[in-house]
Amino acid sequence: AYLLCGFSLIVAFMARNLFPPLPQYPLDHIGYLLNALLITYAIMRYKLLDIKLVIRKGLAYFTISAIITTFAFLLLFFLYTFIDNLTSTASMVAMGTMAILMALLFNPLRISIQKGVDRLFYGDSYDYRQMVLTFARRMGNVLDLDELAEAMLKPIAKALNVTQVSLLLPVNGHFNSQYTEHLYEEEPSIPIQLSTDSAIVKWLKENDKPLSRDYLDIAPEFKGLWEIEKNIIDSSGVELLLPLKSKGKLIGILGLSMKYSGSFYSNDDLALLTTLVHEAAIAVENAQLYAQAREKAQIDELTGLYNHRCFQERLDGEISRSSRFGDVFSLLFIDLDIFKAYNDIYGHLAGDEVLKEIGQQIRNSVRSIDTAFRYGGDEFTVILPQASPEDAYNVAERIRKNIEGKMDSRGISLTTSIGIASWPTDGVMREELIKAADGALYRSKESGRNRICLAAELPSLQETNTVVKPDKESMEEIGILSTIYALAATVDTKDHYTYGHSKKVSKYATEIAEAMNFPEERIATIRAAALLHDIGKIGVPDGVLIKQGQLQDEDWEAIHAHPKMGVAILKHVDKLSGCLAGILYHHERYDGSGYPLGLKGENIPLDARILAVADSYDAMTSLRVYREGKFSAEEALEELKRCAGTQFDPVVVDMFIATREAHVTEPDTDYQPASNTGNNQIQQ
Repeated sequence: AYLLCGFSLIVAFMARNLFPPLPQYPLDHIGYLLNALLITYAIMRYKLLDIKLVIRKGLAYFTISAIITTFAFLLLFFLYTFIDNLTSTASMVAMGTMAILMALLFNPLRISIQKGVDRLFYGDSYDYRQMVLTFARRMGNVLDLDELAEAMLKPIAKALNVTQVSLLLPVNGHFNSQYTEHLYEEEPSIPIQLSTDSAIVKWLKENDKPLSRDYLDIAPEFKGLWEIEKNIIDSSGVELLLPLKSKGKLIGILGLSMKYSGSFYSNDDLALLTTLVHEAAIAVENAQLYAQAREKAQIDELTGLYNHRCFQERLDGEISRSSRFGDVFSLLFIDLDIFKAYNDIYGHLAGDEVLKEIGQQIRNSVRSIDTAFRYGGDEFTVILPQASPEDAYNVAERIRKNIEGKMDSRGISLTTSIGIASWPTDGVMREELIKAADGALYRSKESGRNRICLAAELPSLQETNTVVKPDKESMEEIGILSTIYALAATVDTKDHYTYGHSKKVSKYATEIAEAMNFPEERIATIRAAALLHDIGKIGVPDGVLIKQGQLQDEDWEAIHAHPKMGVAILKHVDKLSGCLAGILYHHERYDGSGYPLGLKGENIPLDARILAVADSYDAMTSLRVYREGKFSAEEALEELKRCAGTQFDPVVVDMFIATREAHVTEPDTDYQPASNTGNNQIQQ
């Protein structure tokens, strides 16, 4: 219609040429102008041409043309000035050589100029657009869906100025927005849910192109769109939906809301997004398959609960989480009473049916944040985050009653005994906590079955001949060991970059002590000192520990004070007195330039020299907030060799390298070169 109107205007204004006697005015030019304005309006109104793209490409090619033309004129000027006969062989060879050279340089020159023009046009968003374009190269080998989603969504939001971008994945018959990113993090997330039977999802399954909101409003196939999905689209402000397809199967949907500036999505934006979804689809599908396989490997096929291996991992994770945030949690051990007799009488098939029912009753009796496991045979466990012993008792009683009632309704005489242990009061380490819960479970069975026992109640119960009471010295040793691990966990959890640092330093220091044939008592002292070597950092402000870049003088004052602070904390614990020297002097240097006293050579206690090597090696081979990347194991060992005799005791370094060569069998695949600045700060 616009083209026809423009053509009619041209014809109408040119018609004056049919009447020569009329005054000679250039009316046909007015027709051309009106036609041009009309066509321009149609292009802008219906987004038929990306003006920004035209300008970017045009500017790049204009610059290239200007450079090549200038170069050609300079060549001709040179030939005209210095060569008398332009048709001579020399001039022809020169011009041919220059032509070939310009042809070879054209593409590199075009890429460089286009990159500069793009930076000019896109500004701060240019780097994010490059991150989107290089997604496949950066994330092709990543199988963690969380990491993939963050690497995909965050650059899109920044590159295209999008208020909200969501990744919708299939769950229970719907595509739900499982991952969401915003241009500004403080903005709330608006959930998006599309049924797999909706017209939108069907259209995306059949087409490999973006679905815009404009098309959604006018296309006849969407006239019957469900009211609930219309409301979802309206409330979330979705402007664009793109299918993620692998081998023709829709495995995800990328949803983009309006731009923060209110502008539309250009052809350049659509090309960028289309490239991304084509590359990301395979990576997302692989991550989904990996997650499904991993979950299947963690599920007990009979009961549908998590299995024993998963229990060990989750328990370690809950201990770490509770250590970091100062929470408590409880652990239930559940065992069926006289289940073996039931199996012998009714057979294993009937026993399996009972176990399935027990698993279902446990699942129905706990909160959504609790996790239930089949520990093995007829034993089950439940991890109850943020649950005190009293809360855990209430949950355990609910489980016991529900199972008893369900079994009674089926005419089965089965009950459960339950033991409860709480972290950290009943144990700090995983083994201690499991042992406490198992002891409480044993007490429940010993007391008559079908009851609950708290591990905290065990010392107050009457001891029987079947229970061995630990002597006073053993109890003291267990208490001291728990104190050591608790204090070490307190330090490590202040900064997630150094989490687990104390345990690794303890491992390395113990290896050195064993290689030097220390007696068991001395090895135990070094192990404890290594676990507690940074306990003084409790007094260092968190802002200093997680500060990026170089520390200021006042920051170093707090850091240099932490060995003395550690000694001040631990000196009142008699059992730890042997650890104090190693803790106080582990930052002394072999050449006397360390702190806090500037001791030199063998004047530094041997325990401290061992801790210095172990501490520095772990710092170099771990990620740190104050530098990019980390050393490989081989590079860290080379750095220890280089600093032997200046920073470290050469004998200790040789011993440690010998132990590492015996332990390290694989290269560090995560290696990234560490900067010199980071290396200096590690050593300090």
